[in-house]
Amino acid sequence: MLVLLAVLLAPPSATAPTAPAIAPTLEASQVEADLDAVLSERGKAYLEARARLEARPALAAPRIAERLRRVPAPTPADERRLLALLAGMARSEDLEMFATQLRRDVAASHHQTPGARDELRAAAPWRTILREQGAAALPVLTALVGDREFSPELRALLIADMVGATPPERLPELVALVGAGAPELRVALRQALGKRAQTSASERAALIAAVEAAIATGDPPRRAALIGLRAAIAADSDGEFTAAMIREAGDEAAPFIVRVAALRVLLTRAADPAVQASLQGLAARHLDPAVRERQASEILGALALQGLAGAVARGLVNRLALLAADAPRIASVAYGAADLPAGGEWLTTSQTHPWPEVRSAALARVAGPCGAPVVKQLAKIADATGRHGEAEAIVAREAIAALGRCGGEQARRALTDLLDAADQEGDRRAEAGRQLIKYFGSVGADAAAAALNRTPDTGLALRLLRALQRSDVAATPAVREALCSATEAVETAAAARQAIAALLPGEDAPCGERSTPERPDPEKPRVYMQ
Repeated sequence: MLVLLAVLLAPPSATAPTAPAIAPTLEASQVEADLDAVLSERGKAYLEARARLEARPALAAPRIAERLRRVPAPTPADERRLLALLAGMARSEDLEMFATQLRRDVAASHHQTPGARDELRAAAPWRTILREQGAAALPVLTALVGDREFSPELRALLIADMVGATPPERLPELVALVGAGAPELRVALRQALGKRAQTSASERAALIAAVEAAIATGDPPRRAALIGLRAAIAADSDGEFTAAMIREAGDEAAPFIVRVAALRVLLTRAADPAVQASLQGLAARHLDPAVRERQASEILGALALQGLAGAVARGLVNRLALLAADAPRIASVAYGAADLPAGGEWLTTSQTHPWPEVRSAALARVAGPCGAPVVKQLAKIADATGRHGEAEAIVAREAIAALGRCGGEQARRALTDLLDAADQEGDRRAEAGRQLIKYFGSVGADAAAAALNRTPDTGLALRLLRALQRSDVAATPAVREALCSATEAVETAAAARQAIAALLPGEDAPCGERSTPERPDPEKPRVYMQ
């Protein structure tokens, strides 16, 4: 089974496999007639037609595939019958034919209208058939996984199919693949093996044994990937593995990538007192001012601090003055753990840090109710047009979210002003609308509805519609009117109808008699309501 590794790492083939020629031993008209009978007849006529088709899979399968691809698509009942027919004729010697048809359909999907490419849909019927064949389909699935002509998304699904088809006694062989191949395929394999390990205690035990043996002998990158897999297939009683990860994370001689992998495992087990003790020691060691400027110590220390219990983390932040750390990872985690005083003095200091992720982490700590100075400062940060506005979008977005958490009339007015300012960036206006809807009930929803009525910006209108659709607030008359008005513009009609269905369920005519949306005139500006 080590041939799987060669398949994943092999260079792309120059040409796709050529399908075997189909000899015309059965008239196409007879095949079509039998397919019609399979879909419409019952009893003897159905059984005889199906038997004739199953006796000649090389001729019947491509025509069944054509039926599955027809427009309009077959009904769900017809699709199930066609797939059952294909599965019934899937002898082991025919599986390569189905793989060839999968490749053909996927290749055909590449030549559709731009934007209509859909490899996953094209491959789905054939994947279903191959999965149903179990271990017999393993060689074919392995070859499909190695096909570089497929998208990473399709190859990831095929990896899951391959793992599912692998017999229990051969599952440990798949461990040889862990850590190899493209990143997205490595993740897919780890997830598939983790899922497979949950199917039975015996399969999990076999995989655990194989993974632990590989961890002991693998090179650093593979060891790190195997540690992640070992954590994913953890048994109920896993104390020995936890202890091993404590030793690995604290081993100064261990490769950095392995220590990080072990530390990430410990973060998921931070409730364990032994893990807390280990994290505390690691954080104190690597966050010391004498070493924390080294990148490895910065990363290890920040990860360890992230898993520490509240009181211990706060004490370490204060003792080592981590809020003032130059390293962005450390300062960001420190703001998340620090005991921040009431008032906004710390907020002013935090916004002078050169790294935007640190400024964002500080803003994420703002909680209501907020005093007037804090609201005023947040509004300045959010303002893209002001002299003191924040240039980084992620920081401005966090400031707008903080205004929502502040609550109160002053914050509501600041968000409304931001939403209504036509010279502001669209993303900031949309976020202000979302916060108004989320935190200020019907008053905030009415403000968003008023902006929806006025804006000629399709992007902003769509984002406001989605925010209203997700709202838990009952639709007010102003919201209803704005949604119904938005159905009259082609660009927003579909999103408006979805919002109406979510907010006004069960109403037959929530908008009364409204005209069908007109196609936009490129010479006229888009206005949703005068």
